[in-house]
Amino acid sequence: MHPTQLRMKGKASCGLFGITEDFEESYLSLDELMVKNHEATFFFAASGNSMEPLICEGDVLVVDCSKKPQSGQVVVLEMEGERFCKRLIKRNGALYLFSDNKVYAPLKVTEEMDLRVFGPVTGIARVIR
Repeated sequence: MHPTQLRMKGKASCGLFGITEDFEESYLSLDELMVKNHEATFFFAASGNSMEPLICEGDVLVVDCSKKPQSGQVVVLEMEGERFCKRLIKRNGALYLFSDNKVYAPLKVTEEMDLRVFGPVTGIARVIR
């Protein structure tokens, strides 16, 4: 046998073990599930580990800018020219930015900060690699 030739052992089905359309109950559209307001919904790629375990590096964050962020929600924001994903917490009249990863300390929002909240994260899409 030539070194670049490999032996064929036959066929291997790439189907779903006999599951046919008879077994389909309905179809799921991720767009319908995750995007309620097309004009105000944006996607952001997550980077870093500050929001683990909820949000991991490479996750796609679905953000609906038409919704007003509430205390306790995860938001995407811009601060001092950089984008971040943090949990927005209101305590005793003050706003704080929390990371879900306890390694990172919370940050108190002050009036001097150049901060703009895009909106709450309404969905997370993760590709398993």
